Amino acid sequence: MEKIEPRSINSTFSEPASSFMNVNGIRIHTLDLGGDGAPIVILHATGFLARIYRPLAEQLRAIGHVYGYDQRGHGDSSAPPDGDYSWDSTMRDLEGFITAMGWSGVRAVGHSAGATAIGGLACERPDLISRAILVEPVIFESPTAPELGWRNPFIERTLKRRRIFDSVEAMYSSFHDKPPYSTWQKDILHDYCQFGTRPTSDGRRELKCAPEVEAKFYETSRDFDGLGRILRCTAPLLIMFGARGDSLGVALSGKVARQLKNGRVIDVAGAGHFMPMEMPGYVADQASEFLTSE
Repeated sequence: MEKIEPRSINSTFSEPASSFMNVNGIRIHTLDLGGDGAPIVILHATGFLARIYRPLAEQLRAIGHVYGYDQRGHGDSSAPPDGDYSWDSTMRDLEGFITAMGWSGVRAVGHSAGATAIGGLACERPDLISRAILVEPVIFESPTAPELGWRNPFIERTLKRRRIFDSVEAMYSSFHDKPPYSTWQKDILHDYCQFGTRPTSDGRRELKCAPEVEAKFYETSRDFDGLGRILRCTAPLLIMFGARGDSLGVALSGKVARQLKNGRVIDVAGAGHFMPMEMPGYVADQASEFLTSE
């Protein structure tokens, strides 16, 4: 298990191409983030959207054609008609997206619950995912694990979260010096404030991912055995944990490093759960090396 010091990048981007497709009855919003060659899929964390991973995608374009999409109930994707926000459904949406695109053996980069979904699918469908980077996957040892004690207070805080802001700039001003956003690269935070909200009828801005949707994912987290799937996975995995110790996964990094069938684990000094927002350049460097290795 390696301990690595990170670096960061600043970049400018062309506008990604936006489109929609039907996956499992959901109108999924997709982004073509550019590049040439075999596809690379980025899957975002709960509560966010594909757009804010553009600094990571921009560097990955050197090794492939990068795509992302907004998960059900997030960003510009629709809500599920049946209200299903289970972790299994997010894995099945990833499966449906890759299949609908006509791909197999894709490379993937996931963050938080997005990483857990990728690890799960790589275990169950190694024909669809050939190699993956899992950044801060949400994992725990059993549905009754003590580390799940975070859920109830976290759900309560999420449901109380402010969802309406006077403007994009007002939201940015409110967030930029407060944890966890204070450690983010500032252009990424501004993208979140701009593209993670939609205008209201009175000219203000509303979160695209409603707190109730985010809370539902936290409620259903214990029903998905992400750790077991990741440890059974035969596809090569690079798993990255932030060493600041503010997430579920970091406490299990040693176990994962010992039991992972194919791959390696990195503990990143100075990083927290939002590593792709804090140090996209470092994550991109590690991903680029791993996704092009044999």
